[in-house]
Amino acid sequence: MFDTLNSEQRAAVMAQLGPVLVKAGAGSGKTRVLTYRIAYLIDQGASSDSIVSVTFTNKAASELRTRLRDLLGKRSRGLTAGTFHAICGKLLRQHINGRIRNYTANFTIYAGDEQLQLVQQAMDGYTGRMPHDLEAPQVLNLISRFKSRMQPPTLARQMASDPVSQYAAAIYRTYQRQLERSNAVDFDDMIVLTYKLLFEHHDVLDEVQSRWAHVLVDEYQDTDSAQYALLELLSRPVAHRPRSLFAVGDAQQSIYGFRNADYTIINRFTRDFPEAQVVELLTNYRSRQEILDAAYAVMRHSVAVPALTLKAARRSPPVPALVINEAADDRAEADAIAKSIGNLLSTGRRSKDIAILYRSRHMSRGLETALRQARIPYSLKGQAGFYDRRVIRDALAFLRIIANPSDSLSMNRIINVPARGIGASTIAHLTSKAAALELPLGEALLKREAWEGLSDRASQMVSDWARKVYRWRKLASGSYPPEGLLQTVLQESGYQAMIEKDWNDPERSDALAHLEELRVAAGEHTSLVAFLQEIALLTNVEDKDERDAVQLLTIHGAKGLEWPIVYVAGLEEGTLPHERSLVEAGGVEEERRLCYVALTRAGEQLYLSHAKKRQRNQRNPSRFLDDILVYGRERAKAKAF
Repeated sequence: MFDTLNSEQRAAVMAQLGPVLVKAGAGSGKTRVLTYRIAYLIDQGASSDSIVSVTFTNKAASELRTRLRDLLGKRSRGLTAGTFHAICGKLLRQHINGRIRNYTANFTIYAGDEQLQLVQQAMDGYTGRMPHDLEAPQVLNLISRFKSRMQPPTLARQMASDPVSQYAAAIYRTYQRQLERSNAVDFDDMIVLTYKLLFEHHDVLDEVQSRWAHVLVDEYQDTDSAQYALLELLSRPVAHRPRSLFAVGDAQQSIYGFRNADYTIINRFTRDFPEAQVVELLTNYRSRQEILDAAYAVMRHSVAVPALTLKAARRSPPVPALVINEAADDRAEADAIAKSIGNLLSTGRRSKDIAILYRSRHMSRGLETALRQARIPYSLKGQAGFYDRRVIRDALAFLRIIANPSDSLSMNRIINVPARGIGASTIAHLTSKAAALELPLGEALLKREAWEGLSDRASQMVSDWARKVYRWRKLASGSYPPEGLLQTVLQESGYQAMIEKDWNDPERSDALAHLEELRVAAGEHTSLVAFLQEIALLTNVEDKDERDAVQLLTIHGAKGLEWPIVYVAGLEEGTLPHERSLVEAGGVEEERRLCYVALTRAGEQLYLSHAKKRQRNQRNPSRFLDDILVYGRERAKAKAF
């Protein structure tokens, strides 16, 4: 089974049990190594259900499971492979009842809009001095940073050293209380609460550790402090069983600092685990050597991350591997890229073999215009995902108030959608009564005491709504399938009729098509809670568009992907590296790694372009271009001798 591995891969796959760090350079077959490591463990006698493999995307977990089925067949059954959040969600639903505050197993997962609403509510109710121009998304990012560093509200407040962090800590406290009152968690909580569950309840930790003897983690360079703490806890030695932690990553590709990823975690692996074995994968199966040399030229100047010298396994075809183009402005740059792609397509290249990468989303506009004018098909990745559309979020809010009666945020979203005579004053009255009864809004409105003081008409409207909600919850508590429940709710709530009657085309057609697609998704589940959890765990970056079209996406969105031909636009100072990075500690270092990721997405040909003027501002060529050109001259001079 292992004869197809090269010597580096084999050394990693067959490493002795213990802490193992695999430094996997771009295109070196890290997924293959992770797959074969699991196969090796099973081949050596480990049971598949004693193995847990942690990934960062659902796509990566699915690919791993597929490869293992192909490799091992039935022997792979029982393996746990999933994202941090999927695995933590499962553990929390199994064990959280009665162990962490007042949380129950039917907790809701809040993301995106729901989180921003809670933060905004906390900000609106804050009576102290608020830092100027601070908005809800910024505060939410600070709260996420607190959580990723394992800082509860009290500690965050104690450690706050400036007005902004002090304010964010105060909002954090209110935000967290409201989450708990709603029996809801956010994505950061899923990690932190799982760690708390295992750390404070030894019976649960013993159960989990006795099951999972082998912990494997992909993209280790993207972990944050909370994820690291969880992995360390899960993989601790038990009795006479050694620690079995197998981490695969590449510090050169750590580009998610804005998501609280901490690249120093992978750099200090041998310090944290002195007995660790380290294996480097340096043979690249994706890119030509000229492309790898350009990537090395950028990374060799890094002061934070040591550069890996990769060797290309593939032969170079008789076409230029690296082309650098200078344009007068961003419009001319886009036109030049479109013309170049048109020439490639005329030689028989397929458009889906080509990608255009850029640092910032706004840069896509000019590229789209140029491609459209050249009649080149393209696919713009990274737009609002299916589950972020208003009509879908409304439908899901209906389902959430059924699955979790404590979910007041979802109740507020749809209690008067479509309009049913429960206006703002009625909602305020019900909210006040709910607080007096010490009940969430979703439970209080079922009690007649909450209607006291309302007009006869308002009481009737609330009564009608409460009866509907009660009926839906009764259906859900039985064996009624999620698809049927969704259909019933959309009809009985009047939501579908509202769209059919009041919305105009094409919005009506799109909305109805989206709801139909949601029903199809619901039909794949037998449990409402499982359906809602899967939706919460889906990410917008996992785009499944496979049309034959040129792919346009940000460099961040391109991580983990590859194409034969890649264009990287905007290699200028202030664009890449981004102007913000020039004033942030460690900012240029992360931009350097971002550039490395962009370059190593290409297999056969890499086109780099820069504009003298972008958005009417003069621009100088990126320092990363200079690095590539200088290294090229050095290599040429060395060969001459």
